[in-house]
Amino acid sequence: MAVPSAAAAGSSTTGATEFVDSTTAAVYIPDIWSQLAVVAREQALVFAPLVDRRYEQNLKFGDTIRVPTISNLVARTKATSTNAAITYETITEGHQQISIATWDYVAIAVEDIVAVQANRDMMKAYTQKLGYALALAVDDVLAGLVDDFSNVVGTLAVEITDDDILRARQYLADANAPQGDRVIVVSPAQENGLLKMDRYVHNDYSMIHGEGPRRTAAEMAYVTSFYRMPVYVSTNVEGTNAAGHDNGMFQKEALALVMQMKPKTRMQGDIDYLVDKIAIEQVYGTRELRDDHGVWLRGA
Repeated sequence: MAVPSAAAAGSSTTGATEFVDSTTAAVYIPDIWSQLAVVAREQALVFAPLVDRRYEQNLKFGDTIRVPTISNLVARTKATSTNAAITYETITEGHQQISIATWDYVAIAVEDIVAVQANRDMMKAYTQKLGYALALAVDDVLAGLVDDFSNVVGTLAVEITDDDILRARQYLADANAPQGDRVIVVSPAQENGLLKMDRYVHNDYSMIHGEGPRRTAAEMAYVTSFYRMPVYVSTNVEGTNAAGHDNGMFQKEALALVMQMKPKTRMQGDIDYLVDKIAIEQVYGTRELRDDHGVWLRGA
C-alpha cells in the first residue's frame, strides 16, 4: 500500500515563511460581543419643568381647557361738589383655550428567540429609551413655541449681547411678569457667547446674578444664574449652529403644559407572533398663554 504524499494529505504547504497565521486560523478566532454597548446620548430636556403645569389639575375628562381672563379695573374721580351717580365698570371678558389633542406613543416587541439567544436582556436595554422618546416629544413641542413670542431681540446665528439680555429682561419687567420663575434657555453655541461676557463669568457680579453654578441629578442642564435668572443649556433648543437657535427668556406662565395622561405602560405576550410587547403612551396639550411674559432670544 502506497504512503500518501504530504501534498495529498492536506492543503498545507511548506516553505521558509509559512506559518499558522490569522488568515489560515480564521475559523478558530471568534468575534466577541461585549456586554457593554455604545448607547445613544440623550439631550438635556429642560422645558417641561420650567413651564406652567397648573391647568392639568382636576382634568379628569374632556379635550379642551378654557382659561378665562380677568381684566384690571380703572379708578375714577368723583366730583365732591355734585350729587352725580357713580359709574360702574362694564367688562366683557374673553378666554383662551388649551387643546388636549396630542397622543404620543412608543413601542417595541422582542421575539422569544431573541430573548433566549441574545447575550443581554433586550427589553430591559430599551426600557429607558422608551421613556426618553416620549419626554423628548414634549420637549420638542415646547421648544417650538419660543419663536412665537412677539418680543424679539438679537439676530439668528449671531451671539446675543449683554444689551440683548437687558432688553429682554426689560420686556418682562414692562409686562409686570413676576420676578419668580423667570428662566433663560440657550443652546451650547449661545452659551459660548455668554462665556465671553465678564458679567456672566466673573464672581464680581454675583450680587446681581444670584446663586452660582449648581448641578444636581434632576437639573444637569442648569449652569448658573444670570441677572437673577437661572440659565439652562440644551441641545434641544430649536435651530442649528449654522442657522442660529431660538433661545428664550420667559416667566413660566408664558407657556402651559397639560399632561392629561402621564406616560402609561402596557405590556403583553403575543401568542400569535411569539413576542413580548411593550408600549408607552401619553396625552397632552400645550399653549402659549402670556405672550408678553416671554422673549425670543435670536442668537447663536
